[in-house]
Amino acid sequence: MRKSVRAFTSEIVPADIVRSIVLGANRAPSSKNTQPWKLILVQGEALENLRTDYLSAFNSGKPATYEYIYNPDPLPEAYKKRAVELGKAFLTHKGIGKEDKEKRREHDSENYKFFGAKQVFFLALNRGEYGLGTFMDCGIFLQALITELHNRGLGCCPQYSVMAYPDLLRKHIPNSENLAFLLALPFGYPQTEHLVNTFVSQREPLETFFRVVE
Repeated sequence: MRKSVRAFTSEIVPADIVRSIVLGANRAPSSKNTQPWKLILVQGEALENLRTDYLSAFNSGKPATYEYIYNPDPLPEAYKKRAVELGKAFLTHKGIGKEDKEKRREHDSENYKFFGAKQVFFLALNRGEYGLGTFMDCGIFLQALITELHNRGLGCCPQYSVMAYPDLLRKHIPNSENLAFLLALPFGYPQTEHLVNTFVSQREPLETFFRVVE
């Protein structure tokens, strides 16, 4: 069962395994075999520098400048209900009270540390070369990538939140001026017994989203 992993060991996933994972994901289907995705692995000193700048931006209250809108605004009521329930359940799981602003902020800051992962994938597209269907292709590729990671005993957590600072991505990722970044995917070997990794989000009952026509 796949679930989001937010605590990793310090072990680096070897280059040959990473390459195998990416090659496996690259068999994902896309419209007319266009394969529009770009995937960048950031690790080592480059990742530590990026992490430092991200955390500094978050702590200083730097305004977010998302380059694309992920969700409709306002959220449809059914979606909003699920989002609120998830947030409450996760904070309760971590023992963070509703009024504990300091711990809630610390909780939020984990996003901008990439959850301490030693390796992070960034998924991107060429600027000006995409439509809604291209996003779907990238979503299929992303799921293939997540599945490849999971099948090798690795964990990950897709992040849109860190798309808040695209200028920092372009600062630390060379030759990225013409890329539109979609999300980050911190990954690695899970700390299995860590509290955050024992949390499992709920899913809607089958009958709420699936039906058969015959």
